[in-house]
Amino acid sequence: MAEDLIHQGARLLARWLALEVALSNEEQIQKGLQEGNLPARLGVVVLEAYGRYRESLPEDVVSTTDYFKEALNGIVGGGRKVF
Repeated sequence: MAEDLIHQGARLLARWLALEVALSNEEQIQKGLQEGNLPARLGVVVLEAYGRYRESLPEDVVSTTDYFKEALNGIVGGGRKVF
């Protein structure tokens, strides 16, 4: 039960951080998707968000799941596997 809550929280945090990246970088995201260089355009911003994600969760959850990457691809990448 507690583990389920941790994973649920990790997914929620990942989505929240991805949404924050998306809302504060709309123009860069559009250009990056069009030009195929989205990870390079958002590199620093994504690394900062990932750092916040890692700091907030147990290491085993971070290292054994792809919640952050899935959230980035779904929200920032518009469903494309760009990260």
